[in-house]
Amino acid sequence: MDTKYLFNFCVILLCYAISIDAYIQGNKVLREVLKWKQISYDFDGVLYNSDSDTEAPETTKQANISDSEKFFIQYNNVPIGMEVDGDRVFVTVPRRRHGIPSTLNYVKLSGDPSPALKPYPDRTRSKDFVSVYRPRIDVCRRLWMVDTGHYEVPGERKQIRPPAIIVYDLNTDQQLFKYELKPTDLVNERSSAGLTSITVEVNKDACDDAFAYINDLATEGMVVFSLRAMDSWRLHHRSFVHDTSAMNFTAAGYLINWTDGLFSIALSDPDSEGRRKAFYHPLVSTQEFAIDTEFLKDKKKFLGHNTYIGERGKNTQSGSHDYHAGSRTIFYGNVAQDAILCWNIDSNMAPGNIAVVAQDSTKLAYVSDLKVIGDELWVLVNQIPKFIYSRFDTNEFNYFIHRFNIRALIRGTVCEK
Repeated sequence: MDTKYLFNFCVILLCYAISIDAYIQGNKVLREVLKWKQISYDFDGVLYNSDSDTEAPETTKQANISDSEKFFIQYNNVPIGMEVDGDRVFVTVPRRRHGIPSTLNYVKLSGDPSPALKPYPDRTRSKDFVSVYRPRIDVCRRLWMVDTGHYEVPGERKQIRPPAIIVYDLNTDQQLFKYELKPTDLVNERSSAGLTSITVEVNKDACDDAFAYINDLATEGMVVFSLRAMDSWRLHHRSFVHDTSAMNFTAAGYLINWTDGLFSIALSDPDSEGRRKAFYHPLVSTQEFAIDTEFLKDKKKFLGHNTYIGERGKNTQSGSHDYHAGSRTIFYGNVAQDAILCWNIDSNMAPGNIAVVAQDSTKLAYVSDLKVIGDELWVLVNQIPKFIYSRFDTNEFNYFIHRFNIRALIRGTVCEK
């Protein structure tokens, strides 16, 4: 064979090998698990995939019925939170508009990329929930959630029942307990709608000794709950408050002028004494804060502590975040850059130690929820600024759940140690 042609053949073969390797590495990093153009529901084999006035979708539609009376308005169903239990993925749809038939739902991972949601735990008991955002599963295999009890339809907001912590045993799908928050846990009528995430601290050898940390982004505080004491209390701190200088950023292509305070609380693994740190931030902020959870468990000890640990940098406004013990890395759902950020907690919190590990103007346009599960990072993306300020194209995919291989995600970045 001519040397020139042999050289060209080898170059082509090398490029092909590189492209195949890049493809394999890319698939190690990102897997598109689920995606929807619009949300549909499966109620005991009855499929809701178009607007319905009643729980019987075949019923003739009434001409003059108002939106508030409709059972299902498909466009209004926007997924906000998620959690994963084996092959079961929980998906929440808070009641922020009319026509939400079920707020807490699940799907089975069966190969269908766009499955209909099924009400959890079943069609009948799902009616006990008003509005759920971001549930979490603890090491004792219990599903924790906050039911805000609040209808958030603009212009028609109303409190249906007091906000409550509800916990289910995932081995039996039976409710373990329900704890209504105290009036002193709330500031005013806006507080309950701000209870949008829950973080649980528990040792699997002492499941009855658990603490839950709940954000209040609306009136900018934190609610702490003790399972053993069956008691709750509210904490106030300047670090829970949004930063006015971090307002007016772009998310999913839209200018955001929200004033959301404390949004997410992520726990480190325990140190040699069994103590954990809680890392947290407001949504409208580029700063990060941390405190030993021992001080959250006693509101008298909490007062006066300096919790500031550093600045993430420009356009790092982030919602949900979570910690991966194996790499000692925190991952952030970076809404201001349609991205995911990482930070290794063994380094100083500073812009130079923050890395963008994934970015996509469509598939990561507003990461609404983020969760570390084993050595994978799972995210739910819903492009909600488009829902609020414009309109979805229902012929395109608007909602996604992705999973990332964490080691591949941080490879070659400042987060890899």
